This record gives sequence, C-alpha cells and structure tokens, in this order.
Amino acid sequence: MPDRRPSVPDVFRKGVQLLEAQRVPFIVVGGLAAGLQGRPRVTEDVDFMITIPSHKVWGLAEAARKEGFDVEPHEAELHWLASGFVRLWLGPPKDRVALDLMACNSDFLREASWRAQHAVCMGHRVPIASPEDMMLFKLSAYRDKDVLDLQAIFLRHEEKLDREHLRKWAAWFARKNPCFEEMPARLDLLLARKPMPPGRPSQPWG
Repeated sequence: MPDRRPSVPDVFRKGVQLLEAQRVPFIVVGGLAAGLQGRPRVTEDVDFMITIPSHKVWGLAEAARKEGFDVEPHEAELHWLASGFVRLWLGPPKDRVALDLMACNSDFLREASWRAQHAVCMGHRVPIASPEDMMLFKLSAYRDKDVLDLQAIFLRHEEKLDREHLRKWAAWFARKNPCFEEMPARLDLLLARKPMPPGRPSQPWG
C-alpha cells in the first residue's frame, strides 16, 4: 500500500491496468467521464462501470489486493451480490482515494456500455460513457454539481445529441422509480435552454 496519498491519475491508471489484466470490460463514468464529455473539473475518486459475472468478483478483489488496493475479497463479493457495487481504496489509512466499481446490471446500463465512445484519458485510450448517457446519469443523480456537469455536456454536444435516446431513457427512469419522476420535465427544460431547478447539495465526498 502506498505511504502517501495517491493522485486521482494514479488510481485511474492502476484501475485500468487491473481491469485490463483481469480481462474485465469497463467504461469510465462519474466525474472523469463528465469532464471528458463536458468541462473538466476536480474529482476526488474514480468510477468505472464493469461487466463481470458475480462468481468472478472474489478473484478480481483478490487481484486488486495484490496490486495494493485495500479490499477484502469476501466482503467485496457480498457487497457486489447485495448492491452491484464495490469500492477499492488506494493509499494510507485516512488519506486514501476510492476506485468505485458498479455493475452493468440494468437495461439502461447495458445500452450505455454498448454505446460507449473511446477517448484518451491520462495516457490510456479507454471507453467512456456517451454524452447522452452521461446526461442521463447526471439527471438521475441531480446534485448541484451534476446540474453543472449536465449543462456543460449539453452545451458542448447540443447540435449532435440523440434527443430521442435521451427522452426514451428519461421516461424509462421515471417509470422505474418515483424518485426519478421529474427527469423528463428537467430534460425538456434543458433541451429548450430554459432555467432548471437547483440540484440537491453535494456531499464533500460525493
């Protein structure tokens, strides 16, 4: 384990090397992808969406531990089965950076994975979520920083956006869970360049 706090690029590169060595398909999501598709901003962690059978999560966690990540394979397997999420930490205690792995486990996420684009990030050519799918991620989270990311991605890609795709999946989110019922209306405001409601406050670590 490193004796100093690693940088986000350190964690990103180490995560890419781990997943490629283990032959685990992934796409970049979260703050890094939002910066690549919109406007670069500071992010404190690294987020990948991965496609992996549940029975291989223990082996992936064990390989991550051997590469210096702080993770307990048995706990990682349990978390994955319960929530489709595993967090790997890199760095000394109380001064670590997270590498978050989320499962590609819904119709939307599977299509987002299929639609991923390739870009160079920190010296690696990697798949990243498309502008439309990053906008949908941000609409679903809808924190204050997500609204800023959302607007930046929209302004950069406005002329080429697949609006039918955006509306289809915003409606899908709204049908899946009442907490997303405002997504279609918020999307329509954005596409019309009208003021959007404020987002929820972001947590310092979120």
